[in-house]
Amino acid sequence: MSVVAVTGCSGYIGTCLLRFMDESDKVSKIIGVDLNPCRFSTSKMDFHRMDVRDPSMTNLFTLNDVETVVHLAFIVNPMHDDDLMHDIDVNGTRNVLAAAAACVARHLVVASSTTAFGAFSDNPDWLSEKDHPRRHTSYTYASDKYENEMTIRIFKEENPQVKVAVVRPCIVYGPNVDNYISRFIIRLPFLPAIGGEKPDMQFVHEDDVAEVFMRIVEKEAEGYFHACGEGIINTEEIARMAGKPIISLPEWLVYPAMDLLWKLHAPLIEGPSGLVDFIRYRWIASDELTREALGLSPRMHSRDVVRLMLETHGITPK
Repeated sequence: MSVVAVTGCSGYIGTCLLRFMDESDKVSKIIGVDLNPCRFSTSKMDFHRMDVRDPSMTNLFTLNDVETVVHLAFIVNPMHDDDLMHDIDVNGTRNVLAAAAACVARHLVVASSTTAFGAFSDNPDWLSEKDHPRRHTSYTYASDKYENEMTIRIFKEENPQVKVAVVRPCIVYGPNVDNYISRFIIRLPFLPAIGGEKPDMQFVHEDDVAEVFMRIVEKEAEGYFHACGEGIINTEEIARMAGKPIISLPEWLVYPAMDLLWKLHAPLIEGPSGLVDFIRYRWIASDELTREALGLSPRMHSRDVVRLMLETHGITPK
């Protein structure tokens, strides 16, 4: 049995993961780290209210003989202060890596995202665990995920004794999730087709993501893993299920308009124009190698996750 530190333990993935860890005989003690109170309590956990950038994290991990570090503390929803978001997501990750090295952890598991691959017109049909990420500079969250993955590669080279796992979930939804993506689908009166594009999309239930993390912890697995729902769903099908029309919008209008509205803090606009690429281009990940390595497959189809999202917000899927 091992002592596991979980940063971001009050987030939606952290909340689900704590439930799995509570039931696992492979986890003897949990060191929970977050600025917000945990939504799931377990007798296994000692909770510490701490900023992920706090250098005292090294002492916390060392004094508690932490053997496995699971890093989930990130800002997902776009912020108007890009520097602060970068500081938390990137410098916070560097601080966690330093603490993991200092406490001589055996295993490091870090949440990345399939957005680290970027949304580009020349993306392959399926992005595998072996594909190299590409930096999407106009979307801070995706750019930061790319930078973190590069930082983790350097960490692995400098700390070969640590087993390192990177997990890339696609779009996550579940009962504990309230993010800009779900609000985008729910609140807008229509779904936009930028330049007429209606790409396939992926969704995964929060429990399926947490189970991937749990299996990696239990197996002390290392490498790159994808947490995706079964199958894909087309933008047209999402619109039909939500009972909303699709309106084609020219890209020359959408990008500058969205940046202006974002700067003006306009309602319904929750990010800069870099987000547009993620509803314009395909960025679909394969989880074939993850299934083989972990002996695990998702319980829910992307379509079922979207249906749950709609039902949770009082919309009866059509």
